[in-house]
Order: sequence, then structure tokens, then C-alpha cells
Amino acid sequence: MEVKRYPKRVLTSFQLGNLVGLMFSQIYGQQLTYYYTSYIGLSLSFFLIAQVIFMVFNMLNDPLLGYLCDKSTRFINKWGKRFPFIMMGAIPWAIIPIFLYTAPSVAVAGQLGVFFWFLIVQCINDTAFSLMDVNRVGLFPDKFRHEDDRKIGGAITTVLETFGIMIGVLVPVLIIEELGQDLGYPIQAMVASGLALIFIFLMIPGVREGKEMRERRARLSLSMQGEPFFKGLLDTLKDKNFVGYMALYTVYTTSMGIIMASIPFFVQDILQLSKLGEFITLFYVIAVIVAAPIWYKLSYKIGIKKVTLIGGILLGLMGLPLLFVPLGPSGLTFVIIIFIISGFVDGAIISMTMPLFSSIIDNATVTSKRRKEGIYQGTHVFFSRFGIAINAFVFFIVNLLTGYESGSTDPSELFGLRLQMSVFPMLIIIIGIFLFWRFYRISDEEIHENSLKL
Repeated sequence: MEVKRYPKRVLTSFQLGNLVGLMFSQIYGQQLTYYYTSYIGLSLSFFLIAQVIFMVFNMLNDPLLGYLCDKSTRFINKWGKRFPFIMMGAIPWAIIPIFLYTAPSVAVAGQLGVFFWFLIVQCINDTAFSLMDVNRVGLFPDKFRHEDDRKIGGAITTVLETFGIMIGVLVPVLIIEELGQDLGYPIQAMVASGLALIFIFLMIPGVREGKEMRERRARLSLSMQGEPFFKGLLDTLKDKNFVGYMALYTVYTTSMGIIMASIPFFVQDILQLSKLGEFITLFYVIAVIVAAPIWYKLSYKIGIKKVTLIGGILLGLMGLPLLFVPLGPSGLTFVIIIFIISGFVDGAIISMTMPLFSSIIDNATVTSKRRKEGIYQGTHVFFSRFGIAINAFVFFIVNLLTGYESGSTDPSELFGLRLQMSVFPMLIIIIGIFLFWRFYRISDEEIHENSLKL
């Protein structure tokens, strides 16, 4: 049986959503904690509470949206199963960063005012993102069914996500360095939003569903009618392959989030450099681009699971050298070397994300005779959001135990920042690697067989 193939331009168009996602993720991950706790003046206690409430909001938001979109048949015949929801979420999602980076200061609105601004805007942002993301990611395994398309898509994703990270580093650092914080933060958000809208427009050919696909989905979607929400949610958590995947990528995004959020503080207080010092992240990004094709080719020889495990183990170990970075600008070369090696091994995890998720969806579809990409992705996004609260909790614990705050010069307090950048992320990712190794059991032969069955 011949499985339909797609040209690389369609795969590239589709994966532009990842570029925007990583651009925003970098801007939020590297700048948002510093912006609210150091520039705006929100206390770490209020910041932690806001992140915990936001995490709870995700407990229903992501899987519920995934379930409702899985169940909906309203637009299938004319527009497709996923395409309308992707666009409904993508456009407002592109604009919301402007509101996140134009918050009132504590002097104007008080701690409670800033707290509610931060919390409400984040919840709106996540709703728009989830509506787009659960449908776009859910569309991938349904549209791109050939194993080679999925691996090529994973390699393209790595390159585009890397460019997204580069934009997410360059735009805020250059603009804030040039214009200062007062003008820089809102302007960088406006520029990022404008770029996001352009990329989303270019994404349309990749996420659009053709006539044959619309007709097939109209038939298959009938099987989802009547399944209760919580039954669908529990079914995803009974899927051990999915649990293993979810555990790995939850701790991966958590540990990377801690590191990225710590970079402005690390550059300021350990390396003692200006805002431009945050460009160290680019060495990481360039290494990912170089590494992606190598890991992609290696996956054909040893399989996607082994590639992911190798990358995860090595990435976890790369945090330890950050404990020993010399204080002051002399430590810059040391950090650059660490970031280059880390980026190279991270290419393994990033490039295998789509192939792994697709293998799980295919296996679940063959087993259950139903396609439930939306609720799977929604459940995955929800658990990955635990990282938001964990990140804030790590910052809070480091501050509580070592006294570290932005601008600290005391060696014992700076050691707390070093722990935050190295030991905490390493311990977190080790847990995920073990759970992924233990629960994900789909062999490469099963992946191929499932693709043919579907």
C-alpha cells in the first residue's frame, strides 16, 4: 500500500508554527522572569503564586480544548478538522506578547495589580496558544503518514525552531540594549508579534487540509461522538508509551526553562557583562542546527528511542560544568564551550519530538480504532506546563536557601545561582530520562507497521 508523500515546502510551511512557538518561548523563557521580578518589581512570592494558579488553569484548559476539537465536526466538510481552530488560536496568540510586556509597574498598580495583570494575560495567552497548538500538532501525524516525511519534518523542525530561538534572543537583546528597558521591552514585543503574524500567514499552506483529507476525517470523526471527556483523558494516561514521552518532554522543557530564565541573571552577576552577553545563547542555537542532520541520519541506524536517550543523558550531564565557571568576563569562553556542546546533544531531542509523538498517536489509533490527537496533545501540553510552576518554585527555593537576588555579589548567594543553572536542571531531566526509557516501548518495526495499517 502506497502512503502519500508531501513536498518539503509543505513540511516547511507546516513547521513554521514551531518557529513562532520557539521564538515566543525564548522571549518568555529568557526575559519574562527578569522583566516581572526585577524590572516591574513583582515579588517572588506573588510570581510563584501566579505561576501555580496558571498551572492549575492548564489542568482543564489544554485537554478540554483538545477533547472539544477532537469531537467537533462543524467545519470539516468546508475547511477541515483542524485548520479552522489552528487559525482561530494563532492570530490572537501572535498579538498577546504586547500585553505581557506592557505591564504596569508596582509603583503604579501595586503588587496585587501587577499580579492580576500577569496572571490574566498569561491565561488568555495560553488559551489562544492551546487552541492553535493542540490542533496543529494533532494534525501532523494525521496529515504526514509516511515515516520518512515525519523524520524529515523533525529535521526541518529542528532548523526552524533554532531560527526561532535565534530571533527570540536577538530581538529583545538588541532592542533593549539600544533603547533601554522602558522603551525596549514593549518595542521588542511589538516586533516579535509582527514577525509572528508573517510566519503564521506563511504557515497556512502547510496546515490546510485537502479535499481527500476532509472527506476522510468526516468519516473517521464519527467514531469520536459520545465519548466522555474524562474517559478520553484517562485513556491517554493509561497509554504507557505516551506517559514515557510526556515525562521526558515535561522535564526537558522544565530544565531548559530554568536555564533560559536564569541566563539574564547569570550574565549580569556571574559573567558581569551587559545585556549583549546574553548572545551566548546563539552558540547553543548554532550547534543545534549543525547537529540536527547528524542525529536525523543516526536515527535510521539505531532508532528514534536510542537517539533520544543519548541526547537526554548527555544534555543532563552538561549542566555540571556551569558550577565552575570563573567569575567575571573571563568565564565567557568557558560558557561558550559548554553551550556549544549542549546545543549539539540537544539536537537529538528536538529532532525526535515529532517522530516520537507521531509514533504514539499511530499506535493509539491502531489499538483503539479512534484518532484522538487533540486530547493527546492537550494532555501533553498540560503536563508540560507543570514546568512553569517548577521553574518559579526553583527560583523561590534558591532565594530562600541562599539569599540570591538580582544584583547579588556575595559568593554564597552566587553559588545559589550556579545551582539554579546546573544541579537543579540535571536532577530534573534524569527523572524524565529514566521514565522515558522505562515506559516508551514502540519499536521501529511497529512504527513502520502502524504507518502501513493506517
